[in-house]
Amino acid sequence: MVVYPKMVPSTYATIHVLREVLQCHLPIEIWFRADEMRKVTASIDPLHQLASNDSIGGITFREIDDPLAVEFATKVFAIYHSAFDRVLFLDSDNVPVRDPSFLFQTPEFVETGAVFWPDFWHPQHTLFYLGKDSLLWELLAMPFVDMFEQESGQLLIDRSRHAAALELLRFFTFHRPNLFVQLKLVWGDKDLFRLAWLKLAVPFHMIQSPPAVAGKAINGSFCGMTMVQHDAQGGVLFLHRNSHKLTGGEIRNPADEKRKAIRKVPKQQEEDANDYPDAAIWTHLLSFRSSSPGSKYQIETYHSTPEFSKDQVCYGQHHPDTNENFHLQEFAAMDFSGLETHLHRFAMEAGQLHQAKVDAIAKAQQQQRKPLRLQGTGN
Repeated sequence: MVVYPKMVPSTYATIHVLREVLQCHLPIEIWFRADEMRKVTASIDPLHQLASNDSIGGITFREIDDPLAVEFATKVFAIYHSAFDRVLFLDSDNVPVRDPSFLFQTPEFVETGAVFWPDFWHPQHTLFYLGKDSLLWELLAMPFVDMFEQESGQLLIDRSRHAAALELLRFFTFHRPNLFVQLKLVWGDKDLFRLAWLKLAVPFHMIQSPPAVAGKAINGSFCGMTMVQHDAQGGVLFLHRNSHKLTGGEIRNPADEKRKAIRKVPKQQEEDANDYPDAAIWTHLLSFRSSSPGSKYQIETYHSTPEFSKDQVCYGQHHPDTNENFHLQEFAAMDFSGLETHLHRFAMEAGQLHQAKVDAIAKAQQQQRKPLRLQGTGN
């Protein structure tokens, strides 16, 4: 995982779910840039406390020290420099619904050494213009590949088997000038993985089930806010909360009079929340029917007012009942229906730990600023 201040509550919650709810014993690397973490007082402290209390003892912190490894490039840096031979990389806002350890024994991984997951987009319905006419294929000197684009919120890679592909991936990411960026041929890191593997003609398995979408349905309108990925058999495996990040609550810093809060909860989340600072957004799951042809898979982006905030971008099908290729299920009927409550509880705990540390630092600084008063002897 790669963490920055805003993602600490999500990282804390995901690791807690892995350890306490899913009983996952895999070792964990937390990657961070020190210059980013220093921007927010004691931002990494909840994760240090989590690691110190981890009974398994498998949480380590790794610093990203390459000045070019910023934003999307941090993921590539972390995977390239990982101490693990076999890596399951998760975005810090991506939580499994069951212990993901089994992935390392799946035939798809054993046979290829790399498992990737699809994005919402494909050449017939692309948000990033990766169709047949894209300059990308000319730049890479390779023929157009008709397949789903890649979503890199989870990646399963055997680094020892794919050292050459990782070297090419590193070149794609860090070489300057970066034509992928300058010509806007890809978005961030997400497709660079499959492109490196395709260019070298080395094997990987792309999960065949297209992503589902978790969100809320109100008065027949659906608003998807979480990408849902599957295992090779089509079962739900990952919930990637790429909208409505967990906040853990507002953090106030008494030592900083210029800002009212370090991390402020969005207004809509304050209104929707019940017992926790973050809103519940997983009430329904929109899935593509396996009996429908892949060409019918189209994820819309839209706003749905007045049911949802005018600022909320929704993904999925606005009115699922009108599209026979998708079906809507209630989250309450799923085995992992309680997962969001766990995430909210752990994110709030991270916020409370952060607030306690910020308060302690502010109190200590206040004590240091108190003037020293000398009492006269009267002589």
